[in-house]
Amino acid sequence: MLLLWMLYACGKHPSAVEQRKEEIRRNDSLELVQTRIDLAAADSMATFKAFELEDLEKQFVFEKQEKYQTMGYYVLPSYAGSKAKFSFFPEVEEGGKLFFVTIDKTRQYSFTEISLDGDDYTPQLPQGLSEAMKRDIAQCYSLAKTMQDLQTAQKQQEKLALKVKFFEKKLEDD
Repeated sequence: MLLLWMLYACGKHPSAVEQRKEEIRRNDSLELVQTRIDLAAADSMATFKAFELEDLEKQFVFEKQEKYQTMGYYVLPSYAGSKAKFSFFPEVEEGGKLFFVTIDKTRQYSFTEISLDGDDYTPQLPQGLSEAMKRDIAQCYSLAKTMQDLQTAQKQQEKLALKVKFFEKKLEDD
């Protein structure tokens, strides 16, 4: 029924169809402008986070045993090298995950990932940590959070760049 009415309306009022096409073009143009603005903001955020990450990484030592590990990790200089003297230390995987590593008396390592979703990660920490250890963990948290924020900004950039291309192509084809 709707199709019949549309056919009738198109025959009687061809300008209605053209009006609707122009409305769609205008909406697409506005969407393109907004997407370009959003893309510029995402570009700025990614650039800012990349600079922030570069500065933070200077405070850490990157360690990776090519023979045994597929991913490396960042540790504070005081934890770099041999871990024989530690029973507990924080590290940040190069993918942006924060871990607390525990080493038991038999030198077995266990890794506990700390979620960075909320603003307060402290409930996830073991009890009885020294103030120095809490500061070290806070530094590692900053590094991991910045890594994840950069990844999020880069994904947003990619998504918005595709959206810009889509609307540019759509408007070009009209």
